[in-house]
Amino acid sequence: MTNSPVPEGISRRVFLQSPGVYPAFTFASAAAAAEEPPASHQKPGGQTPVKPSYQAIKAELEEYGFVVLHNLIPRRDAARVERRVKDIMSRQPDANKTDQHLPGFFNALDPKDDPLFLPLVTQPICLQLARDLLGEGFQMTEVGCRWRKPGAPEGPLHATRPLDAIARAGLPVPNLCFVLAFSWMLNDLTRDMGATLYLPFSHHCPSVPRPGVRYKHLVAVEAPAGSVLVHHSGLWHQFGANTTKNKARVGLMGGYFPFWMDPVSVGWQPMKKSVRDRMPKEVQQMNKHVIDG
Repeated sequence: MTNSPVPEGISRRVFLQSPGVYPAFTFASAAAAAEEPPASHQKPGGQTPVKPSYQAIKAELEEYGFVVLHNLIPRRDAARVERRVKDIMSRQPDANKTDQHLPGFFNALDPKDDPLFLPLVTQPICLQLARDLLGEGFQMTEVGCRWRKPGAPEGPLHATRPLDAIARAGLPVPNLCFVLAFSWMLNDLTRDMGATLYLPFSHHCPSVPRPGVRYKHLVAVEAPAGSVLVHHSGLWHQFGANTTKNKARVGLMGGYFPFWMDPVSVGWQPMKKSVRDRMPKEVQQMNKHVIDG
């Protein structure tokens, strides 16, 4: 891994064009420079907007357990990804489900799809956060897609694997980030579409949610298409119900884990070797565990 940290005061354009960032993805820099930042970072009176520094992003992640990075890819690219995800998932055996999940998504891609999806797993800020929280040599979890259609039910409140297994074994949950997870919004996500609910600061709790408890202070994360949410594996979260009549939530989810973990024992589907071997070097280094195919 060769990416460098994002220093204070350096723009996203400069960082994306810096040495060590995979060259094929520098197309995103121009779009990032032109995008509108979230309202929370706008100065009053129509002044020049202020983008958060990397240190501010990292601090928010560590404190709250999650952070939302708005508009990291252009809306048109998010729409292209959404269309391709729907095309692939509509041909799966469970295409009629209101809550459709396709794990090991990269194994379902054609080589021509790679340029569309690779920027979502090599986003420089996400990679730097993974390096800071997980250490050098971190690996990719499986990448999955979710298509939550009108009527999709609420999901259970949980922590990300493998913390659930540690709790089932009757052991205290360590205050350690086993996985830095990401969730890309491929369309504008609102609460009634089934936005994910998070319980801030719960990653500091040495347990997992108690069964049957309706916890207070859950936060529904809403964000525009092209945004990504990054969260600590210990953060308690759940899918909200899609109560709309005609809006579907389409997202791409994955993450990163320390080099010493075994992804198969955790329950993830590694890339097929043939898929991994066609990837750029940076992605190959994050996928040392493969399956035949």
